Amino acid sequence: MLESYKIARSSNNEEVLYLYLNVDYEFGEDLEENDLEKKARSYLVTHDIKFNGNKIIFIVNGISTKMITINNNKAYLNDYLITLNTKEKMTLKDILLSLLFSNINISLKEETLKALTVLYRGEIIYNLNNNTLDLRKLSLSYHNYNYYKVTYPETYKSKFTIFNKVIDETNGEYLINNNKPIKCFTHLVSNGYTEEDKSIPYTLKKESLWDLAYPNYLQRKDYSIKEFKEKLNLKSDKFTIKITSISDSNRIKELDLGERKIDARSLAVYLDLPSTDITIIIKKDYLTFITRGIGSGLGLSIIGADNLAELGYNYKQILNYYFKDVSLVVQK
Repeated sequence: MLESYKIARSSNNEEVLYLYLNVDYEFGEDLEENDLEKKARSYLVTHDIKFNGNKIIFIVNGISTKMITINNNKAYLNDYLITLNTKEKMTLKDILLSLLFSNINISLKEETLKALTVLYRGEIIYNLNNNTLDLRKLSLSYHNYNYYKVTYPETYKSKFTIFNKVIDETNGEYLINNNKPIKCFTHLVSNGYTEEDKSIPYTLKKESLWDLAYPNYLQRKDYSIKEFKEKLNLKSDKFTIKITSISDSNRIKELDLGERKIDARSLAVYLDLPSTDITIIIKKDYLTFITRGIGSGLGLSIIGADNLAELGYNYKQILNYYFKDVSLVVQK
């Protein structure tokens, strides 16, 4: 289980013990029984390690995943995540597994997962530079999949099995446009139509009416005038808000706030709105924002794709439904 160790000093000069775990060890039960502390103490004694601190951090594949704080001989177990700034060799499959674990937290059909795997693989290849990948450049969340192995042992095995399967069955496939890999554009729920961005030649406006039945398709947020001005850093006493540009799919593109203009995606970030299909209702002292859909609307709608899979579409047909002028290629 424990392969090696390192003792370092924290910023307040206290000793911290780092214990490196074997990735293949199945220790979900150990976590549930709070048994890691006993194993750590046993390792210290067996290897004659002199450790005078009270913090032990367990590391799997370069990621700190569990921390035990020992106070008065009592151990407190906490989830603990640090992404270490290290260079390590990883296979494309390892990265794909990590992306699937990091970005998919709802139950989806296999054909939907295959479509997403093809897009994730293309995102990786798009960002490769001399076989080196800067994970910060990916347009997706990323945590190493071994983090999920130790923190969610009850669901890890079933997800690992299905994710492995869809990776193997798409077997090196990704999409290209104009002989170049495409970036991964996905969103959870459209407003009923996907968005076409003229600067991204493979996006298009496509009907996706299944999305309207999603439970959180319609959402509402209220802000007082004062809150709104603070979030947008507006200084003028005079308050105005005017929509100046709307896309073909009925999403706001740009607004005029009087003292400055702002694009709708920035507005959504400032106000924590899930979409740019927004109805704005102005009252005397507050604003109401009603949104439709979740995400940018660009590319593949995940909920829409899952409904297509329910109708019998395979992953290639799903990808062709949501993207134009693309070809599926294979790189072993």
